[in-house]
Amino acid sequence: MSRMSLQVRHIANRLRNDFSGLIDMSDYMHQSEFERDRAFLSRALTALTLQDLAGVDAADAAAGVIDGHDDHGIDGVLVDPTLPQLWIVQAKWSDNGRASLDQAAALKLHRGIGKLLDGEYYDFNSRFQTLIEGVDNAINTAGIQIKIVVALLGSAQISPQVKDDLHRTVQELNDPIPLAELVIRGIEHFYRIVVSGVAEAKVDLEARLESWGHHSEPYLAYYGTMPVIVADWYATHGERLFAQNIRRSLGLTEVNRKIRTTLNEQSGHFWYFNNGITVLADTVDKRPGRSTRTAGDFHLTGASIVNGAQTVKSVHDAVRQDPESAESGRVWVRLISLKDCPPDFAQLVTEATNTQNQVEARDFVSLDKNQARIRDDFMLSLQRSYVVKRGEPDPEPDAGCSVVEAARALACAHPDPSYAARAKQDSSVLWETGTRGTYEILFGHPPSAYRIWRIVQLVRGVRERLQVEKDDRDGRAAQVAAQGDLLIAHLLFRQTRLEPLDDAQYDWESQLDGALSQVGTILDWLTHRVDAAYAGAFIPPTFRDPQRCTALAELVLGDLSSGRPVPELPSEYSATSASTRGRRTNAVIVLVDSGRIDDGTRLEFRPGTGTERGAIQPWLAVDPRRGEATWVNNRGAPLLWAADGRRYSPSGLAKHMLRQVGLNAKAVQGPSRWFVHGEGSLVELADQVREGDRS
Repeated sequence: MSRMSLQVRHIANRLRNDFSGLIDMSDYMHQSEFERDRAFLSRALTALTLQDLAGVDAADAAAGVIDGHDDHGIDGVLVDPTLPQLWIVQAKWSDNGRASLDQAAALKLHRGIGKLLDGEYYDFNSRFQTLIEGVDNAINTAGIQIKIVVALLGSAQISPQVKDDLHRTVQELNDPIPLAELVIRGIEHFYRIVVSGVAEAKVDLEARLESWGHHSEPYLAYYGTMPVIVADWYATHGERLFAQNIRRSLGLTEVNRKIRTTLNEQSGHFWYFNNGITVLADTVDKRPGRSTRTAGDFHLTGASIVNGAQTVKSVHDAVRQDPESAESGRVWVRLISLKDCPPDFAQLVTEATNTQNQVEARDFVSLDKNQARIRDDFMLSLQRSYVVKRGEPDPEPDAGCSVVEAARALACAHPDPSYAARAKQDSSVLWETGTRGTYEILFGHPPSAYRIWRIVQLVRGVRERLQVEKDDRDGRAAQVAAQGDLLIAHLLFRQTRLEPLDDAQYDWESQLDGALSQVGTILDWLTHRVDAAYAGAFIPPTFRDPQRCTALAELVLGDLSSGRPVPELPSEYSATSASTRGRRTNAVIVLVDSGRIDDGTRLEFRPGTGTERGAIQPWLAVDPRRGEATWVNNRGAPLLWAADGRRYSPSGLAKHMLRQVGLNAKAVQGPSRWFVHGEGSLVELADQVREGDRS
């Protein structure tokens, strides 16, 4: 057994105390105690990293550890849907405190991230399978921020070659908009956690205030201006800075985007435009030997930022994006010592500084007379609601829509596909004003209520169809269905006559059904073109890139007009083949190829679990057609559902039905739930065919 240094031993003891019993070590049951302990320490280091960065408890952090066979270079994954943020961790343990990352590990991590973002979830091990739904939802959320974290029980200084490899991964994700960040943690960072205690969450900070002043009564506080060195606070401590705040940083919001833009483009104005930061600390000590009348140095123990989380995070992002432009920026800071304050004072300050409502660009839309006209038109022409003001609840889907949904749909309907890409980036771009601003382009000549409502209906229909298509696909194909929704809506608009949309007498319903029938074909062509043009690119950034979306749109439109059949997509893109990969041929292919079931054969749905039965049986009783389908000998979509007359795969339809009653339908085996009366399930019938082939 190797001899641990005192520092490493303290970290190891902390990992054993916090994570014993929480980390899955079942794959090391037959290994030696030494090997099992080293694997545990590496996995526990991953959990500690997640706990530190994401601010979760030990159990939640341990649940994010996926290290083991088929982890594809990723040791830990954690999602915070409120930000939204995704942490991806690779950790290296060393008994002598000299862990490092080599190029092979960095390249494996790159490939693993590619698999994750391309939706190849079933290539990962069973530990990851429980995280699929959260990861998939996060990746498909606009404004997602991805933190790629390297945790080393060794020096945080990695070799230039390896660092270049990691930065290339980040750069691919950040084209065209910032999406990812590299975070490297070394042994000194983990030792500080052990000494200070991650559960306490507060941190120690150094602050240098320019033009500083102070209040000594009734409680000690200092105030002044700081350079954007506050970015270093976040780089070092992450979300732990905001432990006492009512919320953490919110990622790429509209307000945060403006903060970053101001700092990068008008850094000299930043102090005037920003409300500043409030820091509470157990103690605030001025360092006399290093302070002057114009600049004071302060040491804060037990510090937490209770107001200004968005400012700190946005300053950090701006400095990372363009350090030279941001370096002249200054931010107003208050440092409040809690040393002699009443017990509830920290809570009172936190509440008081966070109860001021933030005005967003969307709020100014409510002042536009055009929006008032549209709202009135919705009510008088359609007897539906059109919600403009933020804070008002959105109407039920059949009762109307919001200005946000309308703007996104209008962006899709615009002849220029770059607007669909920009709407996919973040909704804040929809409110840009001025002659070239998106808002002016979309609403400058007020569209009628009929046009907006019909366009919104089409986008909704596209998303519903794509959800079903996504269930039938795996890997990159599933991600194209999820990420390409707005571009696919744009392509469908380009294939649809929009001139009559303002006509109240226009038979839109029949046109809508005809248009939506093309979704599957457009998706197939788009998937083919993404693979051909951007085979090595991550899927999420592709559909946020105006240039790529413009190129893809023209290619797919050319394909659609040519009348050529869609090239066959790779077999691994089928969800049914993906879920049975490495085993036997899936049931649908066996049944179709053998002709075991005649066209027109009636099938019935039977829930697979008690939870399913309790949720879906009342729903089926309302309309018995929901539990009925007719067989069509087609590999891709053999079930003709009686409820809507559309064709589905067995798994796709089962997931669609379960989703209607609010159940998680991520990993449903559809063939086991569809039965031919008196003969058995599709799985059983396929097994009979296989047995016959072997006899």
